[in-house]
Amino acid sequence: MAIYTVVRAIFRTLFVLFNNLYAIPTYLVWMAILRPLLINHPGLFNKIEGLGYSWLLHFVASWLWTGGYTLAECGDDVTDLVDSECLVIGNHQSTADVPMLMYFCSNDSKPRLARNLYWVMDVMFKYTNFGWVSSVHGDFFIRQGQDTRQTQLIELKSHLQQVYIPRDRKWILLFPEGGFFWKRKESSQAYARKHGYPVLEHVTLPRIGAMQTIMETLSPKPLSPSSSTNNIHAVANSFGDAESIHLKKEKHLKWIIDITIAYPKGKPLDLLHMIFGSLEPCQTVMHFRRYRAEDVARTGDALLKWMYDRWAEKDRLLAHFYETGKFPILPISEGIRNDGPKTLPLKWWWYSLLNVVFFLSACLHLYIASAVVSAFLDFLS
Repeated sequence: MAIYTVVRAIFRTLFVLFNNLYAIPTYLVWMAILRPLLINHPGLFNKIEGLGYSWLLHFVASWLWTGGYTLAECGDDVTDLVDSECLVIGNHQSTADVPMLMYFCSNDSKPRLARNLYWVMDVMFKYTNFGWVSSVHGDFFIRQGQDTRQTQLIELKSHLQQVYIPRDRKWILLFPEGGFFWKRKESSQAYARKHGYPVLEHVTLPRIGAMQTIMETLSPKPLSPSSSTNNIHAVANSFGDAESIHLKKEKHLKWIIDITIAYPKGKPLDLLHMIFGSLEPCQTVMHFRRYRAEDVARTGDALLKWMYDRWAEKDRLLAHFYETGKFPILPISEGIRNDGPKTLPLKWWWYSLLNVVFFLSACLHLYIASAVVSAFLDFLS
């Protein structure tokens, strides 16, 4: 069994590395080739880029699925919100959280969702291999720390106006806790005791800075005519004609989606487990709650209270899950209940086809590059 585990880990590591070697460069090369479309047809470029981005998310999902790490959903059904402007908030436990969300967003039951994601993630992610992809896609990398907090929030607001709106993104994904649970638990509990807030055992108190900036920037409250016009012209000057990039005066947040991520027995996967397949196959469950953005406070103490209430509820949900292995059934928030947990299946033939397409595309790029280099050397000689 030990030999099998080692061989399996080696094979899976080589598979993931090889997958990265041809998938990510292929995406980046095609985006560079198609970049001129941004001048006259930015909407077309964004659709093509979003499609390529969604295919890469499928690869990440396949790494989990082939390791026996599946995903299930329960709680409020959010399928009908795929094409709506949503702010998605969730607890943050480990490096597997992002791949798990990629798994969810690239699932067949949520068509088009993966194309139109907008991530707000820690700046450290920018320096990974997938960070290059996220940079092209237009995700925002936020730097933690009190010294840079205000500057970062100003940059986030500008980025939303210059990227999220003109590229017609839909779901904004944010981890309000600002770090992994195991790193922040002690300081979060100390802060809660000092200020009289709930002392949480399975999540940490969320920070509201980024969420408040997003809520204010994409507020459903109408802007004054003059400021609205100025914003449109400013963004249009950066990305081309306002109509061609689908910039709409009425584009604003419509829903807040609250996700509680639960790993079996409270032991989260991490990136190495996912790659090596070193843990026993298991199922992660995501519990969903949905709220109309117009019903949620946007600023100050009211937003802080709303968020702390949500995280206190998460703490109770996770306590119940870790004790019983399932989430309790809560009163429905909005829409249709998905009692679940419903396992999200993946199509092996689709992932196989994507691998073939990306591999052949990488071979084509290498052939063209080698031909160009060879012709240049012949010219010099």
